[in-house]
Amino acid sequence: MMYAVQRYAASRPWAKRVSQLYVQALQPSAARKDMKEVIKRELERAAQVFEVGQQTIVAELALAESWGCFARHGRVISHLDDGLVQALAHTRLPSQLPDTLSLPADAFFLHVPGGGGAFVSHQAERRALLLTLVGEGFSRDAAQWLHESDGVEALLVSYPGELAPQIAAVAERWQALLAAVLNGLAMMTQPKLEREQAWQPGAPQPWVEQAGAPACVKTRQRGRSQLLKAGFSEVSFCRIPELDAAQAYATQGYWRRQAFGEAKANSRLVWVAPK
Repeated sequence: MMYAVQRYAASRPWAKRVSQLYVQALQPSAARKDMKEVIKRELERAAQVFEVGQQTIVAELALAESWGCFARHGRVISHLDDGLVQALAHTRLPSQLPDTLSLPADAFFLHVPGGGGAFVSHQAERRALLLTLVGEGFSRDAAQWLHESDGVEALLVSYPGELAPQIAAVAERWQALLAAVLNGLAMMTQPKLEREQAWQPGAPQPWVEQAGAPACVKTRQRGRSQLLKAGFSEVSFCRIPELDAAQAYATQGYWRRQAFGEAKANSRLVWVAPK
């Protein structure tokens, strides 16, 4: 499976139940207590055979919360294309996130090719983002999920606000992925970014054609149903057409803050691409 969020769904015995709890609840907080009970029962069952440490419990609760919010808000996957990832790897982080974000959903999964990805949950009332980072190898062996608690990192990032002190405590091995995620979130505010909704690579072409049939609703429904049952996801691909994954950059890109509005009271980020 291409996306870590799909591997999570396939490997965790509670994934289906947790998604149901969050989708059906009036508020996520109402589902949280029941979610914890479900996971507690499953981990107690697993502990009869395997050692289940406190770190595993903490990691699985964080993942389940992020997964539940992801399901509640439509299971949106955003995929940064290779050229964009390469350019962002050569872009310094902004000192702050934008004052106003432009997210595809209040909770979604952001895929970073070659690096892993992150569950992103927007807490608008707190003006904060809960980021649950997962590495590239997350749950590739579905039978070993109990032993990968060190493959998860969760943090809360407030905006606007200085980023550096908020991410300073994150372990070095997560910094590259975290930078890609934060730069990717900033990039979503840029007018030049193109987003294309399409089925993930590897989806059978006949089914994809059915799902996109312009003239027949039943054909579209049949195509979508076949794709979803087979485990394929519809993905929002994010790209800037002129960026090339093979491009070698000699200078770093950066973000500059541009004031606008009455008395310059508002500001936005403008990306200056690496060269």
